[in-house]
Amino acid sequence: MKKKSSRKPAKTGPKAVSRDQAKFAAAVESVADLKGQLEEKVGLLSATNRQLKRKIFDLYTIFEISRNFNAVLDYQTLLDSFIFTCLGQVGALKGTIFLKRDGQSDRFYPAKSKGSGDLPGPDQYFSADSQLARYLTKLNRPSLTGDLLKSISTTSEQEILQSFESGIVVPLIYQTRLSGIFAMADKISGREFNVDDIEFLSILGNQIAVAIENARLYEGERNAIQQLRAAQQQLLYSERLAALGEMSAKIAHEVNNPLGIIKNYVALLQRSVGKDRPEGEYAEVVGQEINRIADIVKQLLDFHRPRSVTRKRVDVASVIDEVLVLMERQLASSRIEVRRDFDVKGAHVQGSPENLKQVVLNLVINARDAMSEGGCLTVSVGAEQGEVIIGIADTGPGISPELIPRIFEPFFTTKEPGRGTGLGLSVCYGIIRNHNGSITFKNLESGGCFEIRLPAGPEKE
Repeated sequence: MKKKSSRKPAKTGPKAVSRDQAKFAAAVESVADLKGQLEEKVGLLSATNRQLKRKIFDLYTIFEISRNFNAVLDYQTLLDSFIFTCLGQVGALKGTIFLKRDGQSDRFYPAKSKGSGDLPGPDQYFSADSQLARYLTKLNRPSLTGDLLKSISTTSEQEILQSFESGIVVPLIYQTRLSGIFAMADKISGREFNVDDIEFLSILGNQIAVAIENARLYEGERNAIQQLRAAQQQLLYSERLAALGEMSAKIAHEVNNPLGIIKNYVALLQRSVGKDRPEGEYAEVVGQEINRIADIVKQLLDFHRPRSVTRKRVDVASVIDEVLVLMERQLASSRIEVRRDFDVKGAHVQGSPENLKQVVLNLVINARDAMSEGGCLTVSVGAEQGEVIIGIADTGPGISPELIPRIFEPFFTTKEPGRGTGLGLSVCYGIIRNHNGSITFKNLESGGCFEIRLPAGPEKE
């Protein structure tokens, strides 16, 4: 006899079906929620991954840029590279770097600008002790221009910042102090500067501050070395001139004694034979040549030991005008045009007017001889940092560069034989040196120019 099963049959009514549907719908909704959360997580991870890739790329870029910056020691090239790199990296259209000028430590002036549009003028500046500068130094990271315009900028600083509206200002910090300011604006995308831009510019700003200081130190050291070499060359040149001058003076003294005796006997000969006879004419020619030799000997002595003169306040322009008036006919007959370029009216030096006239006269004569087929003689007077600068330029052939270091040596001349003794420039050098000045020559694109620098004299006698 079979036993009856105690298992109840499953319900297959409408209520059972609705419960199954509800469970299925809940499961579907749960899966949809999980899918949404998963997509959100994937999106966040993707965004984080993109940011990490951007930061890695920025750090690698900064590393390469810093290495290149440290290899660049030319100051202007470094500034160009920095601005182009920043504009290209963040996609901006213009930028200006503000740095301190030589001899000024309280202002940041535009040192280099790139881009188009409204850019700061050369005389606009940020004050180094302003509230804005102190804020940027303390912040030590880039700040949006709009934030600076609202509160802490002065009127003059606002004029600069308005040129970079909707831009960013980057402080250049070197050893906890503000060494410069970099401002940029006008992103190509039209968007504002984001966090990644700020991070990139913050790191790069500190790197460029170090590179700029290194370039400045290198440039200063290079200038110091050049000045030292120039001083050494000048010292060697002065010692050589002193030796030549001393030797010339000894020769001049030795020549003077027999020359005086010869001159006396020639005078006696002229008296005894008379001027009407041929012997008298010959004696007169001999006397003239003796006088010429005596003048050369006198120039030698003046070069070695310039005569003591009474110095007074001299109007440089007046001295030059007197010489040009004296040489007016000779210059005109040689088809030479004279141009005066006196930037400074009433420039004065303390010295001997006669000696300075002699210097200018010698240089003008040299210029005339250099322009055998005519040309233009330009005489200029200027002032710079407590010095009066005289320039005498011609449009002649100039002087070969290898000969320039020797032009002030006694008896050295670039003129044809018989046209010069080689003492004129030596005498000029001695006179200018005796006036605590300097005289140099440089070739121009057309011709050459002698430049004389003399200490400026007092405003009153």
